[in-house]
Amino acid sequence: MMDKKTIAVMFAALLGLFVLSQVSNLIYKPIPKRAMPVAATNATATAIVSNTVAGNAVAPATAVTATNVAAATKPAPVERPAEQTVALSNDFIRVVFTSWGGGIRSVELLKHKAGGDGHITLNEGAPDTALGLVGVAGADLNAEFKLEATGPSSVVMRAGNVTKTVTLGKDYLLDAVIEGVTPSVGVVIGAAEPTYEKEAPMYLNADWQDGPKWSNRDLDVVSKRTGKGQNRELISARWVAVKSQYFAMVLTGPTNATAITYSPVDLPRPKDWTAKESPRGVTAFGEWPTSGGKLSVSLYAGPKEYERLSALGQSQMEVMDFGSWMDGYTGFFGLVLFKGMAWCHKLAPNYGMAIILVTILLKIVFWPIQAKSIKSMKEMQKFQPQMQKVREKYKDDAQRMNAEIMKLYKEHKINPFSGCLPMLVQFPVLIAFYKVLSNAIELRGTSFLWIKDLALPDTVATVMSVPINPLPLLMTGATVLQQRMTPSTGDAQQQKMMMFMPLIMLFFFYPSASGLVLYWTVQQVLSIAQQWWSMRKPDDTALATAK
Repeated sequence: MMDKKTIAVMFAALLGLFVLSQVSNLIYKPIPKRAMPVAATNATATAIVSNTVAGNAVAPATAVTATNVAAATKPAPVERPAEQTVALSNDFIRVVFTSWGGGIRSVELLKHKAGGDGHITLNEGAPDTALGLVGVAGADLNAEFKLEATGPSSVVMRAGNVTKTVTLGKDYLLDAVIEGVTPSVGVVIGAAEPTYEKEAPMYLNADWQDGPKWSNRDLDVVSKRTGKGQNRELISARWVAVKSQYFAMVLTGPTNATAITYSPVDLPRPKDWTAKESPRGVTAFGEWPTSGGKLSVSLYAGPKEYERLSALGQSQMEVMDFGSWMDGYTGFFGLVLFKGMAWCHKLAPNYGMAIILVTILLKIVFWPIQAKSIKSMKEMQKFQPQMQKVREKYKDDAQRMNAEIMKLYKEHKINPFSGCLPMLVQFPVLIAFYKVLSNAIELRGTSFLWIKDLALPDTVATVMSVPINPLPLLMTGATVLQQRMTPSTGDAQQQKMMMFMPLIMLFFFYPSASGLVLYWTVQQVLSIAQQWWSMRKPDDTALATAK
């Protein structure tokens, strides 16, 4: 039979494999995005009006009902009038409005480069227009609107008795006033689309803040619930959103939204897309009560920057998703680490150095815990001969053997699990740092030493389709070295099992963001330094004997 320590090690290994399965899709491979013409990025917003000649067989925008965002079958192609477009731009975004559905066709983020040429563009391939209306006869997503640029930063869209006036703000914000609508109206938020080929489905979400409770549905959940006809949920939320790993479209109303409806959406296949399956995203709309047939909403369409989202005033920063089961989904650890990293970045101009500084501060905090663990392991090592005699004496009676060993621990006041304490204490921090580095756009595109992007693996070459990532290999070497320096405790079976831990950690970290691997590598190096210092330091027994 296995003792409790062996079971604990196996549990840790299984937990590591589970976490690995959740991040196995994080082998990043940026792809070029289809470039759009870039408007001049001066401080004054500009408006551009154009017309696009309709083809002979152009499919209309997908019809949307109160229970389904995208229809299961595409409508037959019909001939449509020429599309009218209006483009508004400022220093941050270029927004293209379309007469087909009377909403936003795309939002080009002028401060954020795509993997190839051009900029990141939100809602670019979605079948439905953001700010399009649902359930409004003659002014829904299939309606033809008349567009008019009424100034350098505003556009008016009209269909039937409905009028939409959209004003572009100073950064990523747009304000919309919708008039002539029913007592309750659905407004399309937009679509969350993958911004690179390996973006995992767990990063494509519909989010909302329902009172103190934050809720989200990722692409897998959205697909399952849509298949069951359960994709409309009654809520009471001031804002609703769709988001990818680093970008979000957040729609906020004057009162709480009463429902959200989401659905998976098939997206156009980029020319450089290598996967067999075409990209998929998540689209959604929220439902709001109107006041006298009028509804005012604001749309944030941009990066998931904590300070910008926090400044919106309705807890929109919750789309950052720093929480995990380790902290009850409060995001406490993640927020502390994010704030700490931002503070360290003020001291160091590079986020790689900021991560190292945060790691040093964490090591200072955890120093006493690891020191106690090393001391306990040194004490356990002294009693290895006695424990070995017990194992040999009761090798045919595992229950008695374990009882005698625990008795020996109790007599000498040894905690056999203290060696695992540093790992258990640091695990919530590791998960929190993983969440932070997976969502903080500040790391996207930031280089450090040979690392081209702290948000991606530090791949320096590819051999036979296998990426060569030096940092996880260095981390594994440091882990092996630390194990060799650690006083040996437990039986031979346990020691052999511990030998597999570096391999488990290697598989876990190999496809992860290099910023996360940098943290753990520096943490391992600091732990080696502490262990070397502690092993050279005389213990209390030796000092007492010397006196």
